[in-house]
Amino acid sequence: MRAGQSGKRGAAVGLLLSMLLTGCGAEDAVQAPAGAGQGVPTDAKLAQLYGASCKQCHASPAAGAPLTGDVQAWAPRLEKGMDTLLDHSINGFQGMPPLGLCMQCGEADFRALIEFMAAAPQPAEGR
Repeated sequence: MRAGQSGKRGAAVGLLLSMLLTGCGAEDAVQAPAGAGQGVPTDAKLAQLYGASCKQCHASPAAGAPLTGDVQAWAPRLEKGMDTLLDHSINGFQGMPPLGLCMQCGEADFRALIEFMAAAPQPAEGR
């Protein structure tokens, strides 16, 4: 009889632990603002570079990169200065691959792409 009670108790503890672990990390997750990851540069060349090299990571929450237009996610990065962001873009940093996979991008392109991605999303009618 004790074995049956022990088994039930173990199952209950296991169920409780699985329910608790399901929520791990959810408290720290910050909701991205509406429209984050959805923008496209108005400049045709920049739009092409963004679509070919940046969008894959900066438009997908699953990638872990700061989303395009998510001002809160970009703020601590911008505080480090444009020179640091350019260095990270060119040389790679943590999950950011060197050159952001944009082999044809120059420093001016990276600067413009960073400024675009770090800015708040613009309404569609404003484009």
